[in-house]
Amino acid sequence: MARLVEALNRFFGRVEILALGLENERSAAEAALARGMPLDAREHARSILSVLPDSAVGLALWADAAEEAWLDEEVVTALADLSKRVPWRADVWLRLGRAGQRTGWGGARDALERAASAPEERDAARLALLDLCDLDLAAGDPARAQRWLDRIPAPLSTVPDRDVALRRAACALAQGDLDGARAAAEILGEPAAIEGRAALVLAQLALAEASAAAGASAAALPPAVVSRALDLGLRALVLDVPGAAELCAALVAASRDVLVVDRVRRVVRAAGALDEPTWAAAFAFAEGRRDDARRALARGLSAGDRAAAAALLRMAVETRDLGALDALAARAAGEGAGGATAPPLPPDLVRLRGAAAMASEGQGSGALDALDAVTGEGAAWAEDLRRSIVRGWIPPAEGGAAPRPAAWGDVLRELARTAKLLDRLDLLAATEALAVERERPLRAAVVGEFNAGKSTFLNALLGEDVAPTGVLPTTATLHWVAWAPDPFARIVVRGGQDRVVPHAALKDTLRALAAAGDKVARVFIYAPIERLKRVEILDTPGFNAPDPDHIAEARRAFDEAHVALWLLDAPQAMKESERRVLSEISALGVPVQILANKADRLKPDALETVLAHVRDSLAASAIASLAPPIAFSARLSLKGRLGDEAALAASGWAEVEALFAEQIVDASDALRERALRRKAGRIAAELAQAASARAAEDREAVRRARAEADRLRAAAAYLRRERRALAAAIDKALEPARRELAADLRPIAALPEERKRTDAGVRAYVQERLVARLSWPLSVEIARAARAGVDAGGRAARGAEGADEQGAHGEPSPRAAAHVRAVLMGMVAVHDAPDELAARSIEGVIEAAIDAFAMALTAEAEAPAPPPASAAIEQRALALRAAFEAPADA
Repeated sequence: MARLVEALNRFFGRVEILALGLENERSAAEAALARGMPLDAREHARSILSVLPDSAVGLALWADAAEEAWLDEEVVTALADLSKRVPWRADVWLRLGRAGQRTGWGGARDALERAASAPEERDAARLALLDLCDLDLAAGDPARAQRWLDRIPAPLSTVPDRDVALRRAACALAQGDLDGARAAAEILGEPAAIEGRAALVLAQLALAEASAAAGASAAALPPAVVSRALDLGLRALVLDVPGAAELCAALVAASRDVLVVDRVRRVVRAAGALDEPTWAAAFAFAEGRRDDARRALARGLSAGDRAAAAALLRMAVETRDLGALDALAARAAGEGAGGATAPPLPPDLVRLRGAAAMASEGQGSGALDALDAVTGEGAAWAEDLRRSIVRGWIPPAEGGAAPRPAAWGDVLRELARTAKLLDRLDLLAATEALAVERERPLRAAVVGEFNAGKSTFLNALLGEDVAPTGVLPTTATLHWVAWAPDPFARIVVRGGQDRVVPHAALKDTLRALAAAGDKVARVFIYAPIERLKRVEILDTPGFNAPDPDHIAEARRAFDEAHVALWLLDAPQAMKESERRVLSEISALGVPVQILANKADRLKPDALETVLAHVRDSLAASAIASLAPPIAFSARLSLKGRLGDEAALAASGWAEVEALFAEQIVDASDALRERALRRKAGRIAAELAQAASARAAEDREAVRRARAEADRLRAAAAYLRRERRALAAAIDKALEPARRELAADLRPIAALPEERKRTDAGVRAYVQERLVARLSWPLSVEIARAARAGVDAGGRAARGAEGADEQGAHGEPSPRAAAHVRAVLMGMVAVHDAPDELAARSIEGVIEAAIDAFAMALTAEAEAPAPPPASAAIEQRALALRAAFEAPADA
């Protein structure tokens, strides 16, 4: 930055200095500065001020000399006095603010804000706005920091402002806005060797992107990402960029790579910083000495080392160390040893710590709600905690044992909440059905091809001739067999009244309905059989039945059932059609038990061959049976169950009965649990897909809104810069509108001038006509100029997208048009002869209208837009889906 005295010499004469014989002192001071002798220059400047205390040139010399001699207190004193003499000089306020920051002077921010408010001195105002942004970033207020950047006009050339892009990336990272950070980082490109701050921001972005993609801490990130971040971080560390030590220390603390740790250790050793608490703790963390790490940082905290607090905070985040976070919170509350305190935790980490406490107390849903608000540097940790909470609801099986029951209350509440937020009433109904299903007995579906003997098997299982047999095809719909204190059947007729009949009348009633052309939706068969209190049976149509509706009903049984009993026709077992459907059932995750019926039609040797073929076919198709396939005769079993002892002995039913009791009835709780998880997992997967789609739409909307805000700011900056030239061009473009206005004013042209000035009605008519004729054309011309300026400056950068959105400023917004209208109304109100405006140039008024239009654009660009809630919905939905997709024995 140029010396102040060089700038002020052009504006302040030296008459007083010459008159008082101080010219030699001034020349000697400038010569000393030129020779790099600031202390000599300081003495000459003080000599001038001793004679002429208010000399602007003398104060500028003193400030320049003191600054080059690193006498910051004197710089503040000299510039504070100089600012009173030249309060319009933005460069004076800028240097005063910077010197004040170095000394801790309380007026530093005010000085920078004064510098930032000088639009005519763009360079100094721009630097002041950048400094104000840095102050708010350091104070942990990235939203406010972003607002300072928004006030910096877009550059006149097409070359983007790298300083602004660097800070925009830092603001976006601090707010957890990865899309915004990426967009800004694209402008930065690969940083030069001496661009330490850009290197640090790119390192932070690389880690944030990888953490968001993997949902993991630095310890679990890909080595290539860690290596890239470490390269950039070490470059920033060597260049002594604030925050670089904390980032590199956090990477070391989370690393278990000996080469990475050794590489950083060499750099730190060369800097003589190995014994500093931050680095001692980082290397202790890397070597697994967590207690030593905390003690090292506690030592730094006790000594008032705020860097140690920042390092502990960073390491706590990277290593997911709640204990370290608790220690920092205690220090912030003044509970540390020796009274040493730490800075307060950032709000995001306060929320995260509270969520962790709620999770430890079993308040998982409340913890998830708290985590929804965590963004920024705590976002990856919040994601880990969120997934941990949800995984805790769905405990995995251990060692092949049956899984423990899930926390279904929490799971179903979360599914229902997400379905409501996404307006998925179908999935909300499915979730509510699961809540009912939890209280119902196990559902076993009897499935197979037509004429496999399914209904006969069901009757044998129940010990009664309940399910209809002997009709071709017998089962046209799902027959749901459940417990009731009295035996009866309820036939649900599509579009008709339900029929309630005794068991004995069921077959005849079904035949009569079929003959009448009535469609049966479902048949519920109730019986006071003890086994049905624990297991309900679904009798299904055959998969190879001639009616497609029958096949659809059979497939629907997969959604209803917790376990399937597949009956093969032993003489023609495991046909290709059966293998296809069994593979489909297996892919859905429905447990299957294979039974080979009609064993009485085969000789023992042939039956053994059939069973071997079934086992080989199942293995070749990767289809699992709960237990090895069993051969039996459902026909003989039913006879036996109805009293024929010889038939029962020859049927093989005893083995089927034992298998049913052991693998299904006794395992009903585990089978139901697996089925509920399977169904809930499908709901979670659909919800996650819907949530991701909505979040993607919202992200695109945010991106477009951000791009539109950038264009509005660029348009406003262009209008302010070029308002004088634009006013002349727009004044000419308004000639047709002024001619129309002149025609409107002809009726009052002959009125006396006094009446034109004093008659309220006449003035109201003139005002209404002038505003009506000029406000909209003027607004349109300004909007057209803004669009042309922005397109000319940014068409190459926007590419094809710019062509799609070219009309963003084609017409004035209602707010901008209202601002222009207000300017015209004010002009008429204060003008003695407003009717004369139709015949003369109004460039001055147009300039005011352009300023008002630009102000409206800026206000529209800065209008706060609340972040969409879909991001939090998506994170929770994905966490729930991931919990259901986790391996069962994880």
